[in-house]
Order: sequence, then structure tokens, then C-alpha cells
Amino acid sequence: MMRDMDEVLMAQQPGTATSVMDPDKLRTGSGGRSFGGTPRRAPKLEELVESLSRAYNSKIGQALGQHEYNFVLSDPRLPEHPIVFASEGFLRMSGYSREDVIGRNCRFLQGPDTDRGTVAEIRDAIREERGCQVRILNYTKQRNPFWNLFHMSPIFASDGRVMHFVGVQTPIASELASLVPDVAVEKTPLRGAVVDEEDEAEPTTVDEAVKQKAAMAVQRVTGELTQSSKIKGDLVQNRCVGFSDCVANGVVSSSLMLSLTRIQQSLVLADPRLPDSPIVHASDVFCELTGYSREEVVGRNCRFLQGPETDPAAVREIRDAIEGERPCTVRILNYRKDNTAFWNHLHVAPVRCATGKVAYYVGVQLDVSDAEIPMRGDTLNADAKQLSAVGVVRVAVRSLQGSGLRRTPARSS
Repeated sequence: MMRDMDEVLMAQQPGTATSVMDPDKLRTGSGGRSFGGTPRRAPKLEELVESLSRAYNSKIGQALGQHEYNFVLSDPRLPEHPIVFASEGFLRMSGYSREDVIGRNCRFLQGPDTDRGTVAEIRDAIREERGCQVRILNYTKQRNPFWNLFHMSPIFASDGRVMHFVGVQTPIASELASLVPDVAVEKTPLRGAVVDEEDEAEPTTVDEAVKQKAAMAVQRVTGELTQSSKIKGDLVQNRCVGFSDCVANGVVSSSLMLSLTRIQQSLVLADPRLPDSPIVHASDVFCELTGYSREEVVGRNCRFLQGPETDPAAVREIRDAIEGERPCTVRILNYRKDNTAFWNHLHVAPVRCATGKVAYYVGVQLDVSDAEIPMRGDTLNADAKQLSAVGVVRVAVRSLQGSGLRRTPARSS
């Protein structure tokens, strides 16, 4: 079992030759009491090891380690609901080492000025097996306070059991309050961030873009878990009441994410219900085509692809189609991250849910720079491929209708 633990710890630190954790420290856990106040034993070493190995394939640590987000995975099935994975970003943000964190409940981030009501919101979300997003004051290992936006989401097995909770912490500063004066903060769990002393004042609002970034980070980590578990044959999925629950707050459900990742074309999914219609999913092929990473794309409007020579008439045609909730195909000059231009044969189409409302807009891109005037046959072939991709997205979105039950509906923010 000790060898297995070393493998897990090394997987959490890609590229390192040895583990920095002391297994004896892990064996002691955090002790203390459960959320209900009843004394509970600390999780055992072998339980922490099996928490990941029984749910995901052996490469899950390396896969999660590639993400730059500040996040942790915790296991509600183990005593004290301990952390079983912590990202490098989380460790840098909080000042704790991995051996300080693994096996402990997240409450060590709390301090004297942490709001008890916010903690209760997180506790309720865990008990009700639902996600949440909250603003919370946490403390670093040096006991320096910092504000962070905590976004938590449960990960379900195919039989409906909660396997893990993923919690993403996004540092926020007090000056963000002036950016969106009338936006209320959504309720969510898990936190951690380092800010300067001048930012210790409580931010009264959080920029919508920050909230969207946090939601997207949860989505990406959840997608990684889903794929790793899918390979192993035990499907991990978000459990939802229906379509509106699955796509609430711009978070694409993991079941939809699986369908999207199977489409080997350049495409993005944008959510018109959110401010400025941000991208909520970008395919690997899109990232390769444009040179942008997924983290740079998600949460932004597609206009960042435009440049000095982009035809305003083409942009207007796209805008008019979106306003009219109808598809359109245009040939538009776009720009990569390195500012090189390329001709984009772009197809944009609305994706409706079962009720007929537009849930997303899908944009499928095809680089036609090598064909200044594409042949008709090539154009028809490109159109067919793009329409096929749109069809897959539409089927996947509509299949979310009635995809499971949740014991208690999440409260609106």
C-alpha cells in the first residue's frame, strides 16, 4: 500500500522523482468533528489512496496536474470529508504544502473573520449534494486573510452516488466591487486566495467575468474527471433536474462535455443568456487553429478573433443572424493569437433546448486561407461537415432534458 501511495503522490506532482509527503502525517488526518458536531475518526492512508484509484484511471493525477486552476478534490464518503487532491495553484495560493493539505477537511482555510453564514451555505450544499458559488474570507498558512470566490460542484457516479466534490478558488480583490455595482454574488463553496492588505476589505460584488471563469474552471476539471472515469468504465456525470439545471450559470454539464469532445472540428459554444454572450466551450481543434489556450478563450466574446482588416459587413451579418435567432454562414478574416490572419469559413447556428428556447450558439470554423476562391464542391463539403457538427451539438443539448433527479433544487442567487 505504501508503494501505491507514492504512486498517487507522484501523480499529483508531474515531473518529480520523489514524493514530498510524509505518510505518517497523512495517517493522522485532521481529526476533529463532522459538520454535525459528532466526533469522527481521521481517514486512513489506504482510504485516501483508494479514493482516486477506485474512481479514475492511473493517469488522473497527471491529467489534473496540467490545469493551472486553484482547486481541490474532496471525498464526502470518507471520515471528515478530506481533501484527496490539491493542485499546484491551490498550494501556491494558500501557502500550504501538499502534506499539509491531503487528508484534511477544508475548514483549515477558515479563520476568526470567516463568515459563519457562508460556511453554513457550503455545508448545506454538500448535504444536499448540489453545487454552489460563494464569496468567502479564507486564511493562508501564514494566517493572512484573503477573499476568494469559491465554486464547488459534486461529481456523481453512474448509480447516482456522489464520488467527489471539486472546489475551485478564485482570488478576488475589493476593487472588483466597483466593476459591477449591481451584480449580486452567487452562492458557492470552497475558497482560498492571497491578496494584499489593501484588499482585505470585503468586496460587495464580484465581476461577472470572474464568476464565469470560476464556473468554467469547475467545468474543465469535471470534464477531466469524467473522461478519466469514462475510460475506466465507470461514468462520472453531473446530476441535473433537467436542461435548465444542467446549463445553469453557464456551466456545461459533463455529459454534454463528453459529446462535444468527440467532435473533431474547430468549434465554440457561446451562451447568449450570459452578459456579452461568452464562450463556454472551445474545442481542441479551435485552440490549435487560433493559437489560444482554452483558458484564454472561455469566458470571452468571440470578437477577440477580429482584427484591423476584418470586414464590418461580415461582422454585422453574424450579429443580425444572432439577433434573429437564425443560422448564417460567412467568410470572414480572423486573427490568431500571434496576429497572423486567416480566412475563416464560419457557420453560426442557434442550439435550442426541448422547450424551443435558444440555449447556445455554436460556431464552427474552417480555415480556407489556401483557397482564395473556394470551389463549389469544396464549399459544399465544408458546409456538410459544419452542419454535421451542429447536429451533434443539438442532439446532445436536447438529450439533457429530464436527465436525472436531484433531491433538493439549488437556491437561486
